Amino acid sequence: MNILFAIASVLLLTLALLLTFSRRDERRLRERMKGQANDRAVARPAAEQSLIARPVNRRSRLSGISGWLGLTPGLLPLRAMPMPVLLVLAGVTGGCATWGGSIAFSMPVAVLIGGAATAATLRGIFLWELGRHRQKAFLQIPDSLGLMVRAVRSGLPVAEAVRSVAREMPDPTRAEFQRVIAETSIGGTLERALWGVHERTGLREYAFLSVVIGLQAQTGGGLAEALENVADIVRRRVAMAAKARALAGQAKASAMILVGLPPFAGIMVSIANPGYLDKLFTDPRGNNLLVAAIAMTLMGIIVIRWMIARSTQE
Repeated sequence: MNILFAIASVLLLTLALLLTFSRRDERRLRERMKGQANDRAVARPAAEQSLIARPVNRRSRLSGISGWLGLTPGLLPLRAMPMPVLLVLAGVTGGCATWGGSIAFSMPVAVLIGGAATAATLRGIFLWELGRHRQKAFLQIPDSLGLMVRAVRSGLPVAEAVRSVAREMPDPTRAEFQRVIAETSIGGTLERALWGVHERTGLREYAFLSVVIGLQAQTGGGLAEALENVADIVRRRVAMAAKARALAGQAKASAMILVGLPPFAGIMVSIANPGYLDKLFTDPRGNNLLVAAIAMTLMGIIVIRWMIARSTQE
């Protein structure tokens, strides 16, 4: 048991080091933002990538790992779960996986299984939070574009229309457009800032908006009509995505039944015939079978979720 606690402590220490490095990069980012805000008159090179509206460049191996886990400064604002809770949850999952692996394998292999489970937990929670963030932002895009269209039609410039979205819309759209305003206020172009929103959220609609605004700035023309056309396309895409999610409800219900059936069957067998499943907990071969069953169930959940996500993907 002491070995298991030591393994869990090592896993938590590793996560804390990753978080420390990411916080150090975040402090550097804030210092750079302050320095740029004090010198707004200096023009920025056109090819320079802004660090305000995009994650940091993942050049080092450590930053690449932290980015895969969602711990980079540009991605930390997307996380809703408190970081201590996230680290404890990942550490506990890694410790449980190490304990389960030690039943069927040697301790070095069990440690590797625990480390993989810890990384998979961090990655899975990050993807879940990113999906929630992306879904909220996706549903708010039609209202945001409608607000921009009304602002432009009333005679306001497009920059002021973006500011109105940052003031009136709820999060996460408000936070994303506030970052857009922060980038444009230090010399960045609006289309590049909107493209940064597309890079962070993965929503193609912001890429459409960035291209439309960039073309209008270069060629001229009626911006209100172009934005209205984009808003109409986005409304159709939102409606289609809602229909796809409704059609996937049956698959989700089937997946829940398939996942819940083995535990339910085991409980009912234990009630009807007490002691019938004791070999799974007392015999080493039964322990191996139990660990294998749990592992295959988890793999089945991952595969089912992946298939549902692919079927509802835009």
